Amino acid sequence: MTEQTPNESLPPLGTTAPMKSTPPPPPPPRPTMAAGASGASASDVTPTPKPSGQRPRRSLAFAAFAVLAVGGVAAGVLVGTGNGDSSDTSGDAVAAAPTDAPVETKAPATTVAPATTAAPTTTAAPTTTAAPTTTAAPTTTAAPTTVPAGPAYPTLPDGSPEPIIAIYDGPVVRVTGWVPSAEKAAQLEGLALANSTDPTATVDANWTVDPSVPLSIGTRVIEMNSPRFPAGSSEVTFEHAVQLNRVAGVMNLLPNVTATVVGHADQLGDEAANYALSEARAVSVVRYLVSQGVDPARLAARAVGEQDLLAEDESEASLALNRRTEFIFYGLLAD
Repeated sequence: MTEQTPNESLPPLGTTAPMKSTPPPPPPPRPTMAAGASGASASDVTPTPKPSGQRPRRSLAFAAFAVLAVGGVAAGVLVGTGNGDSSDTSGDAVAAAPTDAPVETKAPATTVAPATTAAPTTTAAPTTTAAPTTTAAPTTTAAPTTVPAGPAYPTLPDGSPEPIIAIYDGPVVRVTGWVPSAEKAAQLEGLALANSTDPTATVDANWTVDPSVPLSIGTRVIEMNSPRFPAGSSEVTFEHAVQLNRVAGVMNLLPNVTATVVGHADQLGDEAANYALSEARAVSVVRYLVSQGVDPARLAARAVGEQDLLAEDESEASLALNRRTEFIFYGLLAD
């Protein structure tokens, strides 16, 4: 507020100035503050009344200054106490601002890393690695159970044991094969020597002993020096008949022995014709043995044609060897 310059025509302070004919209007009412308000006193608010007709100018200026001071103090009090509506509203706004920040900072809600990192759920390796369940090797490898162990001795396609072979070749009888015991091997060697045409014959044996060999095993007898059939013929000649008589004598001495007569042919000519010729030769021998007293129920005939040749060259001696019959005896090892 601008300080007023005192009028030099005014009388000094404390003197009474002369009253004008028209008195000035009364000053506006000033607010009355309660005694004890901050920064004001009762004497500041309510000035001491002056006698009527006297109003010093300096007192008026001082009173106006006091009013302004009191107003400023009152406004400070109102602002400090916060009793007005505007003061309360701004206070609420200031107080509400900090409460909005926690709502906006929703980091814990957006950071859902624990929900997306489901590695323990997807890595189901222990469930897929079921190797102990799929590896059923002990169950599939049942070879020892499904494949029964066959006999150690050799067998024919029908499962019967392969016959022992006895080859009469001059003074030597070669025997080879599987026998159930050494005693049965000696028994066969004695029979071989007894039926040889050479009194000085010896036995060349090559035995394999196996107790599982059945006593019914056959013995195949091959004569290398016996008379043969004429080429293209199934007739039993006189020389051939003498040889067959020995066979008939053995079968009559051993009534439990049976024999299969196998007919052969050489490799010349038509194969089908040779097969028919070999069959006719086997039947001719069976008939001759029956004529010598052998029970026909103990005899059988079989043809092999030009198969199972003893010699493959076409010399006369080789061809003659192939025009033959052989015997397979069954029961020679029986007790």
